[in-house]
Amino acid sequence: MKQRITIDDLNELSTEQKERLRKWWMVRDPGLSDLYVVKVKYDDVTRYEGPFVNSGHRDFNEDYHKGEALPLLSIGQMIEMVQENLESGLLIEYNNDKVSHYFHWKLSKRILPDSLPSNDITNLELCDLLWLATKTVLAFA
Repeated sequence: MKQRITIDDLNELSTEQKERLRKWWMVRDPGLSDLYVVKVKYDDVTRYEGPFVNSGHRDFNEDYHKGEALPLLSIGQMIEMVQENLESGLLIEYNNDKVSHYFHWKLSKRILPDSLPSNDITNLELCDLLWLATKTVLAFA
C-alpha cells in the first residue's frame, strides 16, 4: 500500500500550489522524520531530489527556510489538510468485491472548482484518492 506521495505527484502542482503546500507545512513545524524533497538546479533544469528525512540538522533547516524543501505528504498529513477544508466530513467507500472505489468529499463552496473528478474512480489507492482531494484544496485555498 502506498503510504505517501511521490516526486511525480509533487510535479503535478503549479508553482502557486507548491508554495501553498510549503506554507501549510511550515505552519505545522515539520516533524522529525518527515520525508521531504529539495529543489535543485543542474544545467538549467530545475527538479526535486530526495527523499530526505528531517533529522533537525543544519541541512534540513537551511533547505526548509530557503523555501527549497517540500514534504512528501503521508496519508495522515493529507487527511489533516483536507479535513481542515471540509464542509461536512469525508467518506471513503470500497465495495465488497473491491472493483470500484468511491471517494466523496464536500469542500467549502468558496474553493470548489467548476468540476471535480468523477465519484467513480477505479484502481486508485487510498493515498492517490487523498492526493486528488489535497490538490483540489491547494488549487482553491
